[in-house]
Parts: sequence; C-alpha cells; structure tokens
Amino acid sequence: MPQLEIVTVIVVFIAGIAAGVGVYFALLGAGFFQYMGGKKSSPTAVSKRALVSRLLALNDPAKPYHIVRREDTDIIAEWKFVDASWYGIFSKSRLKGAYRMNLLLDEVRRSVRCYEEYGSVSWTAGASGLVPSVHYRKSFFGGRILYKKEFGKGYGIKEPGSFKFDKVYDYRFDIDDIRQPVIAVVEEGGWEWVPVTARRHAAYRM
Repeated sequence: MPQLEIVTVIVVFIAGIAAGVGVYFALLGAGFFQYMGGKKSSPTAVSKRALVSRLLALNDPAKPYHIVRREDTDIIAEWKFVDASWYGIFSKSRLKGAYRMNLLLDEVRRSVRCYEEYGSVSWTAGASGLVPSVHYRKSFFGGRILYKKEFGKGYGIKEPGSFKFDKVYDYRFDIDDIRQPVIAVVEEGGWEWVPVTARRHAAYRM
C-alpha cells in the first residue's frame, strides 16, 4: 500500500475515534448511561414521607436558603430570593449567581437524585428598593456543581448624623451551606445521594 494511502487510513481512523469519543461524552452529558442509585441505600432507610419531613425541617428564618415542595420534582433548595427580608441583603452584596438544587426522591431505590443549577441574578429598582430577577437558562451550567462561593463586605455610616464608618454587611454565600446539610439529612436517613447531569432524571414528567 502506498505511503499516502496509509497516512490517509490512519487519519481517518483517528478522526473516527475522536468522533466516537465526542458522541460518547455528548450522550453522557445528556444524561445517558446515568446511574440512578439503588446500590448504597440502607435496609433500615426511613420512608419517603419521613425524609421529606426531615428535609423541610432544615428551614430556618436565620438561613439564607429555603427548602420547599414542587410539583415537577419533590423538593427544591435555593437562596431566598422570594423573601424580601433576605433579598435586601442579597442586593447590598450584589449577589450575581443563583443556585438551586432539584431533588427527586426515588422510593424504590431509596435514592435522592439531585440536579444542580447555577444561573444569574439581575437587579432592578422597585418601590421598596432593588428587586431580584433570577434566570435559569440552558446556557448556564447545570448538573454537578463542584465549587462556588461569593464573599463580600460593605462599609458605611450606620446611624444618621454619625461620621463613624462601620461594617454594614458581611456575607458568605457558599453553595455548600445549602448542599451539605441536605446531603447529611439524606444519608442519615439511610438513603443514597445521587448527583445527576440531566434534569429529567430529577424531575417528574409533566
């Protein structure tokens, strides 16, 4: 076989492998070959109803996130952008990122499938100050979010007529502040925590 033909065959072979790898990772990212749980749950796992109650019990007015029921999935956990007492703090800190966990509780496998979303926050002036608008779009990252933190401090005059500058806010918004307590409750209840990369694996078909 002439040398040129050998090179052509090699190039075509390598291109075929690259295309195959690309297709595999595309399918993987779309949620195919996704593990759904069922191997690490405990035989003494609590019921789905009990686990839901334990997760909702994590709610605390002093925490910047809330955990609520949803129709398209079982539970979501996210920053309290709908809470006026908290979005005032968010606006002062100019929080730019929105984080949400979608949790589907599979009672057969005793697994909690979690799909994470990270979107954007825009602020507009309203009658009571800046009002947040949260956007979760397909262009934003979804699936497994490994690390995201935002820190900030602001200084100003706390009291009218006083020239003393002091710290007006000091915040830390770390997605692990939401995620880790939820994972702890799930695992303490004997259920398996299963991160997924496709939203459909953590949602009901509507």
